Amino acid sequence: MRQKLDSPFDETPGRIARHLGASLAALGLAAASLANPGMAEPLPSTSIARMAQLPSGGLQAVETTDGELLFFSENGRYVLRGSAVDLWHGAKLTAFDQTQHLAGRIDLARLKLDVADLGAIDVGEGPEVVVFVDPFCPHCTALYADLAPLRATYRFRLVPIPVLGESSQRAVLALACLSGSAPEQARDALLGGQTADLPEPAAGCGEAVAQRTLIAAQILGIRGTPFLIAPDGRLHQGRPADLAAWLAAVEERGE
Repeated sequence: MRQKLDSPFDETPGRIARHLGASLAALGLAAASLANPGMAEPLPSTSIARMAQLPSGGLQAVETTDGELLFFSENGRYVLRGSAVDLWHGAKLTAFDQTQHLAGRIDLARLKLDVADLGAIDVGEGPEVVVFVDPFCPHCTALYADLAPLRATYRFRLVPIPVLGESSQRAVLALACLSGSAPEQARDALLGGQTADLPEPAAGCGEAVAQRTLIAAQILGIRGTPFLIAPDGRLHQGRPADLAAWLAAVEERGE
């Protein structure tokens, strides 16, 4: 389960658009089977084998039964043929499996995104696991108990993000103010669910950090909390059923 983000990240319109886009994309492929003398290179007379929603850009990757890779706009109006380039990974996308594999990963190092600039609160030592959380997200609170026995194995970098209203905004600002001067106090308040008791932040304190975090969340396509990025870049929306097993599986299989 996961905690949905409030506006401006409400996923409902996007979910409706995705379903509509999938239907229109199917209709588009069916219509393409008709001869179209105005099209220099008409789409093949084929059907959809697999589809995958890409994390940003309003695109869906489509593999046809003939093995061709296509990219459809979310509303199904436009189709792009051939390869595309994933600039975040520096990879040319030529196959569906490759496209889907990279779509489920984020290389923060390649993006030169240091979560310390987003007010990350660190817990533990080892390979880094980035986790976007809201101070009042109940699923995030449950996740804190999951990571407790893993502190000696992983370094969890908790990034507070204000998505659940004014109380969250105030809490994130207060945590941002503390993280620089009193990181242990900020960590204890977040993990202990005591952010509501933190002192009122001074005017302007933490605002730049909160803004950077919101912008990063939008760019990365984060639509709910908790949102995890494993050491190898693999993504997980919501609390994993077994955090230790999920992280270990990522390491063993390199997925």
